[in-house]
Parts: sequence; C-alpha cells; structure tokens
Amino acid sequence: GLSPAGFPSKEETCRSSDTPRARSQAFSRPSPDPPKTHDAMPRSTAATLLVALAICIAAAGVSAQHHELHGSGTTNPSKFFWKVMDLMEERSRTPVTMTYRAVGSGTGIKDFIGDETAGGQYNHFGSGDIPLNTAEYAKANVVHTEFIQVPFVIGGIGFFHSVPASYGEIDLDACLLAKIFNRDITRWDDDEIVALNPNLASLDQPITVARRVYGSSSTSLITKYLNQKCPEVWAPAATMVGKEPCSATKTSSCVTWASDTVEAEGSGGISGYLEENPYSISYIDNGHGLSSGLGEIALKNADGNFVKPSTEDAVAGAALGSTGTLGATRDASLYTSTWADVTLMDQAGESTWPICTFSYMYIKKDMSGWTGDDAKTAALVKAFAQFVLSEEAQLMLPEFGFVGLPSSILLKARTAVNAIALPDDNAAWKFETDTNKDDAAQSIVGQYPLVFSSKRRAYADYERSELVEKVAALQAQVTTLQAEHVTLHPRAWYDDPTKQIEGAAAVGALGFIFGFIGLVLGAVAMTRVKGLAKNASGGYQI
Repeated sequence: GLSPAGFPSKEETCRSSDTPRARSQAFSRPSPDPPKTHDAMPRSTAATLLVALAICIAAAGVSAQHHELHGSGTTNPSKFFWKVMDLMEERSRTPVTMTYRAVGSGTGIKDFIGDETAGGQYNHFGSGDIPLNTAEYAKANVVHTEFIQVPFVIGGIGFFHSVPASYGEIDLDACLLAKIFNRDITRWDDDEIVALNPNLASLDQPITVARRVYGSSSTSLITKYLNQKCPEVWAPAATMVGKEPCSATKTSSCVTWASDTVEAEGSGGISGYLEENPYSISYIDNGHGLSSGLGEIALKNADGNFVKPSTEDAVAGAALGSTGTLGATRDASLYTSTWADVTLMDQAGESTWPICTFSYMYIKKDMSGWTGDDAKTAALVKAFAQFVLSEEAQLMLPEFGFVGLPSSILLKARTAVNAIALPDDNAAWKFETDTNKDDAAQSIVGQYPLVFSSKRRAYADYERSELVEKVAALQAQVTTLQAEHVTLHPRAWYDDPTKQIEGAAAVGALGFIFGFIGLVLGAVAMTRVKGLAKNASGGYQI
C-alpha cells in the first residue's frame, strides 16, 4: 500500500474502491440450493459499474502520466520555492503537482528523517537554513543510506522593529540585543539604548519581544550569535542556544525564553505581529522583513560598523569567508559529508551583515531503488534542484531579499545534484531554454512529455509580472514621499507619545470650555424665552 517514501500510489487508491475481497468470494461461493432462474442485472446497476470501470481506467491513465513532489522545511525561502514550483508546473506538458510546506527548518529536518528507519522519510526533500547537526546527520544516513546537503541561496537573519519611522535609525550591538531579548531592558528610552540612540530619549514606550514558537533555524542562528558575541549576558549556552524553546521533553540545546515574550508561528507570523503591534522587536529573515516594510535594526558588525540588512553586499561577502573543516567551497564529492561546522557568522568586512547563512536542500543521493510513482518523483526531485540552481532561478533571488551563490560554490552544487542517481536515466527531465534547445544548447524536442519548456507560460503569470512591476513603482514613490515627509517633519507630533497625551489633554480642555460656555448660553436663552412668554395672569403661555 505505501511506496518507499511513504506515499500511497494512485493505483492503490483505485484498487481500494474495488469490491472487498471477502464479499466477492461470498458471491462466488456456490449455493447449496441454487435457484432455478437468475434475475438479470438491473440496467441502472450495470450502467453504474460501467461508469465506475471507465473512471478507474481513466484514473489509471492519468496516474501513469502524473508526477508529484512534496517538500517541507524552512519558511525563509518559501516564496522563492513556491514561485519555482509554479513556473515548473506551468512549463510542463505532463501533469505535475509540486508542494512545499513552510513549517520551519526543525520540522523540515524531522520530516526528512521521518520514522528513523530505512526509507521512512515523510517528505521527498527537506530544506533548512542550518545544516543537520551530528545526531540528525547520523539518523538521516540511516533513513537515506547517503544524502547530500546542497546550499542554494545566501540569506541574512535580521532584527526588525515597529517603532515609527520619524524616530530615525536605531543602532544596537549584540549585548544590547541580548538584554532586550532576555528582558533585562524593557523600554525604548532605557539609558543604554539612548547612549547609542539619542533620538530615542523621548520614546517612553515598552518594548514587546516576539519570537518563534516552534523549531526554527532563525532562532538557532540569532541565539548562537548572541551567545558568541555576548556570553556574559546570553548564557548558559545549553539552555539559551538552539532551534526550539526548552520544555519538559527538551532540556538542552534549546532556548529558555522569558515568560513575557510573544509567540508567533513562522516568518509570516513574526512580520504580521510587528505590523500590527507598534514598538515591538523580533528577528526574521531579511527577505520577509524587507518585503514587509518593517523597520531595520542597524547591527554592529565584526569591523565595528553599524550595518542594516538592506546594505548593499551586506550578505554576499560572507559566503566565501565561511569557516569549517571542509568549508562551503568543498568539492562536490564531499557534499555527503557533514556541514555541521560550516558557518557564515560574524565574518569580516566593512559592510558585512553579522548573521548570514546558507539555505540548504536535503536530498537522498541514490534514488535508483525507488519504484512506481516514486520513480517519477525521483526524477522530479532532481529536476527541481537543478532548476533552483539554474541561472534563471538564481537571478530571481534578489526579489525575495536573498543573494545567489558565488559561482565557485554554485558550480560544485550543480555537480553534486547532477550526480543524483535515478531509477531510469532515460526518464530524467530536460529544460528547453530556447526553441528545441536545452540549457546546454543541445538539440531536444521541446514538445516531448518530460520537458520543462520556457516557451510555455500561463497568462496569470504574465499578469502577475505586470502587477509586480507596477507595485514596485508605487512602492518607490511611497518611499520617496515618506523620506520627504520625515525631512519636512523630523518628529511628527502624532508619533511622540508625550505630545500625543498633551494634545489629547488640550483637545479635552477645549471641549470642556466650549461645553460650559454652551451650557451657560443655553440657560440664559431659556430664561429670556420664559420671560417673554409670561402673560398677565402670571402664567406661562405654552
């Protein structure tokens, strides 16, 4: 019933609709006293059976052609993955279904390990912003025999806030952030913050800290950074550095968060919370933070400069300076080795962002033993990874706030993916980049079934691209107008809490004064009306 990857085949689904075995045997068992005549099968029943048979035959035909791929993992590059999958589905003549669950690196790794037995994975590929640790690496090798961790993008994890823009730039170092996140500092006008940011002296507001609720590579990276740069504040490492919160079942390599921090699920949950709650702070991948228009914290880097996630080349410079036994520039044949000690953290550079990371795809290296529908999925996994590493896809990354791989690493990543073993090399997908030409300029037939053709396109995709350009132009205009507003009004009164209170009090006082005057005038008017209406008998005329 279940394929090696744990997914029921469509043939199995069709078989499950057949007459149950026990019942069919009962019908075929000879009767001890058979009737002398047999009623003809009702026409309606016969018609129903014929329709059901036709549906099963059609379903079997569709199943023979349909290809599926299901991955899960980090939320950070999820929008990029969704776009790639959307394009591949549009460009295929053969029906293709591709999904990606954005559930966090921790869950993606757990899905990739599955039930920890050979072939027991829950997804076809996993993805995360951190490599598998020593224990996870050992378990994954039991499940997959051998697997590769393929870097495909460089991203930064930034700190973002929802303080009104009129207060200007906010500069923080690692120790100040550590004190904010462990709740030693709880207000924006704290003396230590104001020492670096005199512009915040009047910001008498509490700081709300939002953080990820489930296992997250973003949590792992920022807690590792805070412990590395400010161990006197962010410690002990055993219960302050990790992917997930500490709990009754998780007591080490976890994070003990203060009780007044706010839980949010996924990068979208974090950005949504900041958008709706002023004066908050959190951590999130640069792509989500910048696309949401959140305020950036300028962080002090290894060279002593305050840099923002959006600073040009802030992320790209960290890749080639990565450290580790084998490093990120390792040969493709070593992609099956552990990447656990590879880090892009706190690299030198005038404008380098301190918290950078690769995002990885976790893929079984040898899928030659996959059969049935899984054999088709194997080819699709390889094709998906090839497209993610293609020039076209790498050029999409900046629109999601990411940076493509340096060419020296990209070429080795492609070599590692191309070496993935399939059940049938003749069933490998091809990419038509020009009419009847593949990405290596070799002749192919673009109309063949297993071809992703750039010549195919959905009209909805065309419309989306047009809308994206228009929205980008509008965003640029809004940014310009906001900058002009801040220049004309450096500190808008409605952004200053003290002035908000003073303004409200002034409006209230004016309202009271005008109300009192109205009351007096009304009383005088009523007296005059009554006096004029009094008649000679001493009564009042109604």
